[in-house]
Amino acid sequence: MKKTIFTLSAFLMGAGLFAQSLTGYEIMKKADEVPEPVTSSSTATLTIHTKKGSDRKREVIMKSKDYGDVKKEVIVFVTPKDVSGTGYLMFDYEEDSNGNKKDSDNWLYMPAMKKTRRIASSGSESDGSFMGTDFTYRDMGDRNLNDYDYNLLGEESVEGTECYKVECVAKDKTEKDPRYISYIAKSDFILRKCELFDRQNQLHRVLTCTDFTTIKGFTTAQRMKMENVQSGTWSLFETANIVYDGGDIDDSMLTVAALEKGRIR
Repeated sequence: MKKTIFTLSAFLMGAGLFAQSLTGYEIMKKADEVPEPVTSSSTATLTIHTKKGSDRKREVIMKSKDYGDVKKEVIVFVTPKDVSGTGYLMFDYEEDSNGNKKDSDNWLYMPAMKKTRRIASSGSESDGSFMGTDFTYRDMGDRNLNDYDYNLLGEESVEGTECYKVECVAKDKTEKDPRYISYIAKSDFILRKCELFDRQNQLHRVLTCTDFTTIKGFTTAQRMKMENVQSGTWSLFETANIVYDGGDIDDSMLTVAALEKGRIR
């Protein structure tokens, strides 16, 4: 869900015939295999809309680096003061030659408690709210393709963009939202929308990705909004100051020690 999905536009006839032959799994696999920048850094404003109708603002910085066999990402809250220094570090591992993937390693650092806590990459803990938002810890990382079954439901337009409509059903039925539908643009394979359904198969949350820009050939959604249609709350990430492959990120920044010492700025 967090991964930006895109591919090359195709030629008229040949591409049309090829696209029609794709299965739901093939669409998601191609999206998952699209190249990403080696390094990335950005800032973001996070707006949390509450049940009472009020908005809470958070400012964060984000950094990531792909080492080939593992991608390391960190999110650190800068403001307001009560959450400043709170950080979330993720190690997401690549699949092996057999399509198996090691579970990600995740750490949450809370400066008020001066404590770092491991966050499980699966199970009920991963379905918990990420820092009081409508995103879960599971949403913040990449999902393993082999953990789901896929079905191409058809095509549908999202904000004027023609998309593949792919149903993804978790093999682990204990997930909080075990079924979701991804809307992936036919023209560039970018995720435009995702509808997540709860265990009762009721629509629970809706993710929309908008305000796309292209930086060094990488197409990026600058706004990601997750709406909980059952509670009426929503959370919005608005990203800015995006830099791809713009200088090496010090390896020591992507560590638990850097989180605990407040070195990530």
